[in-house]
Amino acid sequence: MMQTLVISFYSDIEDNTYYSDHGKRLQSECESFGMPYIIEHKESLGTYRDNCLSKPRYILEKLEEYNRPLLWLDVDSRVHKPLDIFDTFGDDVDIAVASSNGQLSGVKASPIFFRNNDKAKSVLYTWMSAIDKIKEDNQPVFDHEPFFGVLHALASSMNIGLVGPEFCIWPGYTNEHTCITMGLTDSETKKENLRKMGLGEDAIEFQSVGNKYDMDS
Repeated sequence: MMQTLVISFYSDIEDNTYYSDHGKRLQSECESFGMPYIIEHKESLGTYRDNCLSKPRYILEKLEEYNRPLLWLDVDSRVHKPLDIFDTFGDDVDIAVASSNGQLSGVKASPIFFRNNDKAKSVLYTWMSAIDKIKEDNQPVFDHEPFFGVLHALASSMNIGLVGPEFCIWPGYTNEHTCITMGLTDSETKKENLRKMGLGEDAIEFQSVGNKYDMDS
């Protein structure tokens, strides 16, 4: 049985149950693969962006509450295979991330493995500070962008593990090798924010898959 604790939260927005539905599905997938998990409801802050920006604080709270290594998964991630690889990282690995190209330039913001140590917590504290600055400056970005910046800034001071692209497959490209398919909500507040970031409508739709692909597949 997998030892690393999977954590996530769901906060419904826009009068639909997209996130709570995915929370139930992710719980079932964790159970089917024998993965311990804490997947719980978190009161919505009102928009997709605001809920996303609360992620590092939530992770830090759980890291301190459970005092053990954790694996964060976005709640609309689809798990297709056991994730025992995250148990195999040695104690010297402070944080581990999935990359689409085997380098930090291809890192995704889910899944993220956190060792219960000061270096992993420093990522979370710095991430939270970056988000506070984003809010202060009213920058229309999500949690992903500051996370990437923090990870690059702190990379030389810690040991970062990488798992491959099979752990961060784009919806619609899932195959027999896929371990995790990423979730991409089609929330209207997400789309509005992407427009503020300057994305065109085609790019917005590409990043707003929602439940286009069957949740049971």
